[in-house]
Amino acid sequence: MDSFDTNPSEVMLNKNVFEEYLNVENWNPECDNFVLIDWEKWEALNPSSPKIFDPPQRKNLKDPLSIPLYWYNRSCYFQPFAVILHKCCSIKPEAERISGDSLFRKMLNPSTVSDHTPAVFRNHLLWTENNIAPETLVSLNSWAWRSQTKESRIVGLGSLEHGWTNDPTCWGWIFSRAQKGRMATIQISPDGKWILLGTFTDNSPEGEMSYHWMYVVQEGDAFETPDGNLIDHVKPGDLVRLTWDTSDPYQCDNSKLSYMYFPRRVASLNKNGTVVRNHPHFDDLLQKVVNQPSIGTQLKTCCFSCSFGMSPEDRFDLQVGHVSDSQVFATAPPPPKAEFIERL
Repeated sequence: MDSFDTNPSEVMLNKNVFEEYLNVENWNPECDNFVLIDWEKWEALNPSSPKIFDPPQRKNLKDPLSIPLYWYNRSCYFQPFAVILHKCCSIKPEAERISGDSLFRKMLNPSTVSDHTPAVFRNHLLWTENNIAPETLVSLNSWAWRSQTKESRIVGLGSLEHGWTNDPTCWGWIFSRAQKGRMATIQISPDGKWILLGTFTDNSPEGEMSYHWMYVVQEGDAFETPDGNLIDHVKPGDLVRLTWDTSDPYQCDNSKLSYMYFPRRVASLNKNGTVVRNHPHFDDLLQKVVNQPSIGTQLKTCCFSCSFGMSPEDRFDLQVGHVSDSQVFATAPPPPKAEFIERL
């Protein structure tokens, strides 16, 4: 972090690392649907996270394009072409295994932690369990963070190129390419219960924000499966990822919920800067890493090439029930100190 002990003009010289985080237009995007949330208006809508966990994305893999298993996180489609793509023209050139010792340490590098990372994210590596996209682990430690104020404002800015792992498949490569140049803004409610993630590639009036919410679990919240079983790993302080309407941040009608999952803290940095695995979250992740589909599933999918005859729910269960051990990612650069971005 010593490189930050300099004046802003010197920091600006290192454009490859800091240009996006020091761009005032990224902190104040002019996208057509961008809003600074009026938190009183938001609370007046009585927003709430559903307490029955029945993820809407369980029915997403239903169109004919979902029949080929290109979306499967262990897909063998176009191998070894996928290997070549990730080796020769990848946005995320590094590859490590969840079952190994290096991935968590690189994702939680203590030298890249922002001074103002909120406690809910600080020093934690999140597993996006039940997310059907080809992305598995997320760390917001190294994003650019600044202080909260009495008035609404963006308090965090990040690039989806960093701190986000993808599967080493062709679909994972396409996803990582789409994340290049895509920025994310963070707004947090004054009481800390609600976190709004807005992503964009164009900060001009021609651009558009895509909105996604996170709810911080409170004391007394209890989440159950549709058959009434308590989800006992969800504790106060944990997160619920929710999407209602990606274009309208004030939409919170649970009948229109389109995405939901629980980001789980599988690893953290302790006070000594050492990575520790968090149980039972890491154990559940590792179980899905080592899971091997049954012979029946292999036959039903023609050796994981075709899902004809499978329901959307079956495809969802196949996808989220098995996690790719190998993950590709890009090491995050150290973020700028808060004093350089406080007034942007």
